[in-house]
Amino acid sequence: MPLAARSNKVTFPTVIHSQVDPAAVTKVTRLFNNTIEDVLAELIQNARRANASTVKLTVTAADGIAQLSIADDGSGIADPSVVLALGRSGWNDSIARREDPAGMGVFSLAGRHALIRSCPNTTGEGWQFEIAPEAWEDGRAIAVDPCARPRGTEIVVALDTSWANALDRAARNAARHCPIRVHLNGERLEPQDWLAGAKAVFEENGVRIGVFDDHRANRDSASINFHGVTVPGALPSIAESDVSWCVRVDIVDAPELQLVLPARKEMIENDALRQLRRNATRAIYRHIQKRASHRLPFEHWAEAEKLGVYLPEARPELIEWAPATADPHNGITRSKLTSIDELLIVESFAPPIEQCAHFALDRDARFAGRLASLDPKMEGYSWYDRLSRITGMAFEIERAGETFRYDETNLPGVEGGLVDRLDLVITVAGTTPETVTIPAPVMIEYDEGSFWTVDDANVVLTSREAITPAELVDLLEGACFSSSDDRDADSWDTQRDRFLLDAREIATRILMGDDAAILERLRAVLAHRVQWFVPEGRKLYASIGRDTLELDIDPSEPIDAVQL
Repeated sequence: MPLAARSNKVTFPTVIHSQVDPAAVTKVTRLFNNTIEDVLAELIQNARRANASTVKLTVTAADGIAQLSIADDGSGIADPSVVLALGRSGWNDSIARREDPAGMGVFSLAGRHALIRSCPNTTGEGWQFEIAPEAWEDGRAIAVDPCARPRGTEIVVALDTSWANALDRAARNAARHCPIRVHLNGERLEPQDWLAGAKAVFEENGVRIGVFDDHRANRDSASINFHGVTVPGALPSIAESDVSWCVRVDIVDAPELQLVLPARKEMIENDALRQLRRNATRAIYRHIQKRASHRLPFEHWAEAEKLGVYLPEARPELIEWAPATADPHNGITRSKLTSIDELLIVESFAPPIEQCAHFALDRDARFAGRLASLDPKMEGYSWYDRLSRITGMAFEIERAGETFRYDETNLPGVEGGLVDRLDLVITVAGTTPETVTIPAPVMIEYDEGSFWTVDDANVVLTSREAITPAELVDLLEGACFSSSDDRDADSWDTQRDRFLLDAREIATRILMGDDAAILERLRAVLAHRVQWFVPEGRKLYASIGRDTLELDIDPSEPIDAVQL
């Protein structure tokens, strides 16, 4: 190889070591948000690690400048150099194993003028130093002087307006779930057990797990308390049909559960956290095990068994079947069915079919109190799987010797009006499959994919006496009305009012004739547009034709008839 080529050869070290560049200290002011909340959280945690029983927060004034003193009665700091040694905590081996201190707590004050004093219980000799705002980053020498003070550590820092305004709230939040006493200007800030209100508490592996009934909890809710610092942990929640269970965890001594540094606002995802989630899930099931019964979905029941918690099957209970509606915002209140021996589960069909089938089934005593809604979450339980099901719904129409079938896949397009025969045919699958035929008073053929207004609905009946106009309006609403979600559309209420106005006219025309339909429409228009003009205690009389409109008001102050 030519000499020139050899001289350009790149060399590199064969061994390297992890290290922190000394230049990192020049960026410490960007490690923390520098809020009063962060500062109090860090310094109170340091006091707790130092076995302090009390932290006193006191606002004072020096030369007209407000200051905040944070003083504790802990074991103090023997070596002042560790205070400004970023990443070197100075805690003993026991604290280091249990607490995972990072040597960053005091740096939450970076960029602020601070006076730091401490007296260690090992020597009884106090020391102090002051650090200017710029000295946190420039590495200058800082003089340490002796001082006389009680055992423990005190930090005094300037209290600007933003900190002063937030101090009370921040102090109370920091003290609320902290295991040591915190005072603010002489007032003891009352602590609260992080697990207060729990339905059950389980202690294991250095943590306390509380089980709560709270449907509002989610993965982003604060759920883990690190000695006063509360963070989300994406802990499990498990919902029964009538209650939602979640957990909170209070850390006692669990060194493998760690917070992301330096902010300490979220958990490190590691094996310890994943195991904690499993333990929390098991705690919920252990609590449910002590209750009289449960309504867990089958998949959760099976999960409990895998976690070693054996539960009885879910309480045999289903919700009464109600027909599907074209608009999901409509529906009826349904009751619970607890006597399941004769129940039939009704599978899902199109709203027009279900609405008219419900109208027919409601009049057949054989099915009274027996129809239950699907509940896929219960599939797998023996009591649920053995129930018979209505797997098919169809209508048979006979008119002038021809027979038509209307079901999920067949739209016969039968012209509305009276028919010779109308039957609901249901298919029941179970131990003994069967087909049941039930006389049906009415059927509405409507395809929301092809039809656009209630006028498109084909309504067929066996007789006009089989249903009232109000009942037919309800059926038309359930089968056909679906509000538009177009952002420019009218409100849901306005759309529904307009639909009902049309539906009442159609129902009246079908059952009572054209004249009755005209009167119904006029009555609705007058009630909405005119009636409120009529003074209390008086009546308006009108004679209306295509070309004339005569009005009179009576009785107390009659006016001359008006000819238009």
